[in-house]
Amino acid sequence: MTTPVFRPGLLPRLRRLSLCLALASASSLALVALPAAAQEAAVYEVDIPAQPLPQALAQFSLQTKVQIVYAVEAPYGRRSPAVRGRFSQGEILSRLLAGSGVAWREARPGVVTLDAAPTVQGASKGAVVTDALQVEGAVGQGETLSARDALGYDGIYDLDGSSAYAGRAVVERYKGVSPADVLKGMVNVFSGDARNSGALDPSVRGIEGPGRVPVIIDGGEQALTVWRGYNGANNRSYIDPSLIGGVQVLKGPSLTAGVHTSTGGAVVISTLSPGDILREGERYGAEVRIEGGGNSVKPRLPTLLTGQDYRNVPGFPGSTGTAGYPSSPYADPSLRVTPRTSDDNDLVSLGDRAARMAVAGRTDDVEWLVAYAWRERGNYYAGETVPGYYSQTNLPTPSGPQDLIKRLAFNYEPGNEVPNTSSEMSSWLGKLGWKISDDQTLEFGVRDSVSTYGEIMPSRIVSSGENGMGKVQWPLSEVHATAYNLDHRYKPGGRWLDLKSTLWLTRTNSHTYSAGGFPNWAQSAASPILKNTALANAKNDRYGLSLSNKTRLAQSLDLVLAGDWQHEKLTSPDVWAGTFDGWRQYPRAGRREEYNLHARVEWRPVSEITLSAGLRYSHFWAVDDFLAEQIGKGVVFTNYVFTDGSVLYRTLVNSRTVNNTIAWLPDSEGRYTRATNPCVNGFLTSVANATGYCVASRNQEAVNLTAETRRGDGLTPVVSATFNFTPNARAYVRYAEAYRFPSMFESTIGFSASTDPTRPLKPEHARTWEAAYVHDLSALLDLPEGQRADFKLTWFRSDTRNVIERGSQLLLTNIDKQLIEGVELQARYDNGRFFADLGASHMIKNKVCDPEAAIMKAASTGIVPDCVNYGFVGGYLLTQATPTDTVNLNLGARFLQRRLEVGVRGVYYSAYDNPELDRFIGGARATRVDGWGLNTPYLWGEIVTVDAYANFKLNEKIRFELTGTNLNDRYYTDPLTRTAQPAPGRTLKLSMTARY
Repeated sequence: MTTPVFRPGLLPRLRRLSLCLALASASSLALVALPAAAQEAAVYEVDIPAQPLPQALAQFSLQTKVQIVYAVEAPYGRRSPAVRGRFSQGEILSRLLAGSGVAWREARPGVVTLDAAPTVQGASKGAVVTDALQVEGAVGQGETLSARDALGYDGIYDLDGSSAYAGRAVVERYKGVSPADVLKGMVNVFSGDARNSGALDPSVRGIEGPGRVPVIIDGGEQALTVWRGYNGANNRSYIDPSLIGGVQVLKGPSLTAGVHTSTGGAVVISTLSPGDILREGERYGAEVRIEGGGNSVKPRLPTLLTGQDYRNVPGFPGSTGTAGYPSSPYADPSLRVTPRTSDDNDLVSLGDRAARMAVAGRTDDVEWLVAYAWRERGNYYAGETVPGYYSQTNLPTPSGPQDLIKRLAFNYEPGNEVPNTSSEMSSWLGKLGWKISDDQTLEFGVRDSVSTYGEIMPSRIVSSGENGMGKVQWPLSEVHATAYNLDHRYKPGGRWLDLKSTLWLTRTNSHTYSAGGFPNWAQSAASPILKNTALANAKNDRYGLSLSNKTRLAQSLDLVLAGDWQHEKLTSPDVWAGTFDGWRQYPRAGRREEYNLHARVEWRPVSEITLSAGLRYSHFWAVDDFLAEQIGKGVVFTNYVFTDGSVLYRTLVNSRTVNNTIAWLPDSEGRYTRATNPCVNGFLTSVANATGYCVASRNQEAVNLTAETRRGDGLTPVVSATFNFTPNARAYVRYAEAYRFPSMFESTIGFSASTDPTRPLKPEHARTWEAAYVHDLSALLDLPEGQRADFKLTWFRSDTRNVIERGSQLLLTNIDKQLIEGVELQARYDNGRFFADLGASHMIKNKVCDPEAAIMKAASTGIVPDCVNYGFVGGYLLTQATPTDTVNLNLGARFLQRRLEVGVRGVYYSAYDNPELDRFIGGARATRVDGWGLNTPYLWGEIVTVDAYANFKLNEKIRFELTGTNLNDRYYTDPLTRTAQPAPGRTLKLSMTARY
């Protein structure tokens, strides 16, 4: 995986380069008169304060008259310690460059060349090494901070683009109950359906869904779109948090070599490396970590009734003496449980336990790592405090489906067990790196994870009886994910070649309870044998390649050429009988391919200005193999599509009501809108004796599906400009476009989400703007060496056209646009003893617009405007709404000569607020808009959670940490959830890490 290129942070590049050139001239003159022996033995008196590394190197050159030549990109974003006193040239440079990933060598007396450090791990990816580096400013990192994590945290302020980062220590500390908790605490970053998926489904600045925010793990992309019935789909990426070294979220599209960003950005994950295990100078090392936590209870898993006659199963719906139907077995007694209560929740039960062991080694030319991680956790208990939003009794009658969450606490009682939330995960990680020569490195990685977790279809979470929701326990889903990556870097020296490549493969075998049926189901007495129609089996393989090369055309001009390609294949062993089969969806199968080529130029005309511009060409194709196979067998698939429209209105003629019909015609673009709808465009005002009664409708017809290969391509630009006001203050503006082509899910047929044969899907086209002001406050606050104070304020706006969305007929279609706008604030402070980190965001706008979709939701009344908040009723976008306001605050302190570190994290989310939705789907059913019962968003009240930790270093080998999450035991539901389940309550975890 190629990490993002870090641009100037605290000083303009050209100023540094110009300074180096000037020093080169001066130093070369001085060296003429200096004997070689004297140069070799020279000792220098230097006074170089702690500061950004490029600035420190410039000071070194000024004070020693030694010329610095960059054979690697200048180490922007990195800082150096203070060096004061009399030292040799080598001693000074070694101290300045320690842990930076940059090495020096003497090209000739008086001339020093800087290049990538001769380490194997990470070199092929263009990342800095992961050796320990003592850096302040990364909140709660414990004793040391790897250079990888230092760059990640500094990149938030040094990149001319928006990002968020969580290093290894933060991930391990706050990995929480579910993998989705890894993203908690990042400003404007969320995960969809966090408690019912066992995976990440990233949402960045309100953009979520298949292909919109790719997850890149060690250079490879792994994702599986899982159907959630009427409630949409999850784009799941499976990763064991225990293997994560760092998580970087890139917000919005960019031309980042080695990273496939999309309309929402990308999530870039690095796994553990030898540098995370080995201490400086060690040849071999090992680390063992064990954890134990509470708020967990072993699930009572059901025994499936497959093969039995439902009529002989006591209490089964439709059996002898039992009401109901075996084809709708919501009241299946074998799946019902009585949730355990808070009295059963032992604070020190250790029902959540985990272990990880890693060993690593290095020689002069080889580095390697082997790690194994395991975690087992039962169902969690919900919180108990402040459940008022979820236990409302004064709701209007009749109550709309949006009020389901407002009664959630009557079903999932505060403090009780939440079924279908357990998980078990075991994972292996291996890495082997080889330094072939001084010019090139090669690294191989393999990762294997088996995840078994609780899952239930959102529509099946309800059972019969009083307050029956939340009392159903399904069997567990299982996902086996394997990934391979081969990274190569070739940099022979000079300015023309810095070639990086990654070849990767991911394989995912899934057995998830997402097929749409029931674990125990039978058709009728004519076919009484029970079978499992809830389990969906699938195999998803992806393989790809990324290449990039950076050329320095001149001291002030860089060129990056890059490309990436991937092929995806989805298959399923499930047999489809061609008839109704227990509510099961079609077993999706298909192939998809996409590639991107881009070029980017960066120019620094003067020291205060950096300009960047690039172009990306993208191309894709996809084919539905399941549809092609079935059509080849003579099976005919049809979808109903809208055709012409008509309007029925009434008039009074001689005191008698007369029905009149008039055509509803499309506009010049073939679209049906309110402007051409006689019921709402003012036509009735010109009709004499009109009663006001008017019904507009569209006719439908069945159209046969064909298995055609879908193709698309496009060219998009990215431009940016940065102005440095002072060495510590700068502003930048960015404009970027990106295409998002239909995903595999959107290119294959399925129930409640299929393609419209008359309207092939167009790619989404995002146009994004971003402007930011960044200020390093350390000089203003007179902070000493290595300490941090930074501030960043960002405004962003995205305008995505042809958004792929589910329409009124449950068909995927393109709608006009989605407009998202907001502001973000990020700040940090660390004076060595006390530290703080703040992230806050406000969403100014999240509007979805489409005149045709709007009028079809209420064709007769036109009450739905062309632009609505978050999305149209019945679509997928409506459930992807994020909080309008969010605040993440970290505070902490270090004591006992840094052996003890304590910290607290507060997270605030504003409540879901959409009065427009209440108007559309609340009240009497007759007045609700079309699709009101489909994919109703699950709301959330105001959320405030408090987490805390204490980390104690017993000695150089052993460290303990106590972590508490949701210490205020808040009862709440996560934003973006698609399943009616409360989040975990108060959870305590104790861990011990031993290094050898």
